Amino acid sequence: MRILAFGDSFVAGVGDPDHQGWLGRALAGRPEVTVYNLGVRGEASADIARRWAAEAQARLTEAEPCGIVFSFGRNDANAAGGGGSRLSPAESLKTAHLLLTQGARLAPVLMVGPPPAEEPALAARLEALNEAFKTLCARLKVPYLDVLRPLAVSGTWLAEARAGDSAHPGAGGYQLMADLIAAHPAWRRFIGQD
Repeated sequence: MRILAFGDSFVAGVGDPDHQGWLGRALAGRPEVTVYNLGVRGEASADIARRWAAEAQARLTEAEPCGIVFSFGRNDANAAGGGGSRLSPAESLKTAHLLLTQGARLAPVLMVGPPPAEEPALAARLEALNEAFKTLCARLKVPYLDVLRPLAVSGTWLAEARAGDSAHPGAGGYQLMADLIAAHPAWRRFIGQD
């Protein structure tokens, strides 16, 4: 099986000293899965929308099952000059709708929500965006893995981010995210484990 994961620095695993991030950890011990980590630091959903199709076409095959994972939102919600977020919630939802519907024409699609942030205004924007993504995915019948609250409540993600660059955790935070994802029934079905 091939898994193509498109997203931002959290998909790429920035800050993980083991260079696995949540994606590598969630698929550890699954040598039959070929993983294409297509996370790019600093990208918002609009950036992913500009590049994903060409990158997917180069990696999808009819010879084996494929799946596409999208995970973004933190950079969409990050503060922009003049206040507010880098992308408006409406722009983020429109782009997510485009990515999910176009991706579903090529392979099964799954979305992983954004991780938490400590800064109150950003945390509030992420909470609202997370709920909007969840609603959109339900409407499109795309599995949505909500990791925002569990990661915030655990304390590990935010503590490691605080000790690092204030955004990205270390190995413990990524392991916690991987554990949440790997245990989710939708993920297990997605990777053919159940």
